[in-house]
Amino acid sequence: MVVSESFIWLHIPKTAGDATELMFRELEHPWRLIDPHTDPRKHATLAEARERVPEARSLPVIANLRRLPELVLSYYHHQRRHAPQDALPDGSCFGDLSFREYLRFVIAHPENQTFDWILNHYLSGEEPDRWLRVSGLAASFIEVIGGYLPIPEAVRGRIRSISANVGTYGDKTELRSWYHPGEIEGLYRNCPRWARTERQVYGGLAT
Repeated sequence: MVVSESFIWLHIPKTAGDATELMFRELEHPWRLIDPHTDPRKHATLAEARERVPEARSLPVIANLRRLPELVLSYYHHQRRHAPQDALPDGSCFGDLSFREYLRFVIAHPENQTFDWILNHYLSGEEPDRWLRVSGLAASFIEVIGGYLPIPEAVRGRIRSISANVGTYGDKTELRSWYHPGEIEGLYRNCPRWARTERQVYGGLAT
């Protein structure tokens, strides 16, 4: 989480937040608050952010938005690596599941496997004032954050050199190889809030 005198930025998990934090640090701004990537409080909800910095309650809110199929794939790999013992409602553990098996379960159970829970949890019923697009993150950061704080050209160059850690599976061509026809559409059906937001921010859904 980052708080300045003019905005709150929420670090929503699996949306290139650590890379975004590095971009903020390049600005050398006197932040009201900037959580290091090692601090678990970096993943604060909007309500928690306002509790930690009460004077920021009325500030605009900014957050990152990642394409849903990329986020789902990243979440699966994260769970396999860091929490293989975590189980789905049917008892299957991530350590024993292939991505295909996990994806089939998610699409078949919209009642409890919607990734809209992420937006609902971190934002409740609110919408951010601005979104940073994880696809083309540096350019989006310069465009959006540059509207609130000055970003000198030399700093812009350093920001452009920071890569979002989205994994090799985040490449568009590679991404399609993980999904069978109709599965990406199935994910979006499970996540109407995410789909609506992605259309707004990216101009359409991933295919």
